[in-house]
Amino acid sequence: MITQAGRRAAIVAGMREDGLEAVVLAGNGLHLIDHANPVVHATGFQALGEAVAVLRADGACILLLGGADEQARAAQTIEECLCVGTEDLAASLAAFGFPADRLAWVGLDAMPTRLADGLARAAGSARGWDARFDHLSAAKTAAELDAARRATAIAEAGYQDLLTIARDGVRAGNLRECDLAVELNLRMKALGADASFLMLNCLPRAPAVMPSSERVLQAGDMILVELSPSVEGQFVQICRTAFVGEPPAALVADYALLTEALADGIAAVRPGVPVSAICDAIDARTAAAGYAAYSRPPHLRRRGHGLGCGSIWPGDVAFDNPLMLQEDMLFVVHPNQLLPNSGYMMCGEPVRVSADGHEVLSTGRAALAVVEL
Repeated sequence: MITQAGRRAAIVAGMREDGLEAVVLAGNGLHLIDHANPVVHATGFQALGEAVAVLRADGACILLLGGADEQARAAQTIEECLCVGTEDLAASLAAFGFPADRLAWVGLDAMPTRLADGLARAAGSARGWDARFDHLSAAKTAAELDAARRATAIAEAGYQDLLTIARDGVRAGNLRECDLAVELNLRMKALGADASFLMLNCLPRAPAVMPSSERVLQAGDMILVELSPSVEGQFVQICRTAFVGEPPAALVADYALLTEALADGIAAVRPGVPVSAICDAIDARTAAAGYAAYSRPPHLRRRGHGLGCGSIWPGDVAFDNPLMLQEDMLFVVHPNQLLPNSGYMMCGEPVRVSADGHEVLSTGRAALAVVEL
């Protein structure tokens, strides 16, 4: 497995191949499950605000950070980069004076507009290099994969807590969706997550997973939840569905179809196949059951996605994603979709591409849970 230093070395080798003297990586300070942060990805440091990393063709790394406090924190965390605190990222970048014809950008489009404009002026006519950067650094490091496994264990433990909280709350008759969401996030933080992205709602029949409301849970509700904790900046995700009370037979059958589709999608994961093959395997199962029309927009957009916050490659698990899978890519496979009889349901697991196939990080698998009354 690759290390952080090995990742930078691969990026620098690509720079030399492309005739670049330097690549400027822009990080907007956000650490999200579905948006990349190239500064984190290349350095391993999570800045609290906007930051710029400069990788040079000689292998040197310079990290420009917003102020002395950030500089001191970075200097204690990473030894491979020269850490510079500054009140003006654009001016500090301009001081390097790199030739624009041998300079490239990554991540500029995600920066705040005023700062992006200033950085762009500082770099002159530097070209975008995002796709090349992503391709060269798609694999997760050993440390990131270790963090992902720990985050997955937290997600699974959190889901078991959710079922207990829901049972007790429904029996008491006073548990709102928003209370359940808050309690679940707190539980995952207590279990060791440094952040938690959560989608959770409860209805007898939902058109999609939605933000939590003040609606009180009751018998006949279906709990839809995406649990996405992070450890050391690496997010994972599991998707689950639970029913309050005895679920209808038709719903049980529909959910079994989605878990079978999930298994088909995971089975398609291996190095050298396109991401679209995962989606195709899932769609083949749902289409055979008569739901082909529900496997495309507007009913769904994707069958999974990459897991940030550094890199989100291989991107969306979608029928039009031709990207070839590489060993140690990490993403969630989730056939979440609406079926006409039962509404929207969710199931999904985090998957790593292994040398000869795949590794599912979760120890359990999605199955329709029953919240007993």
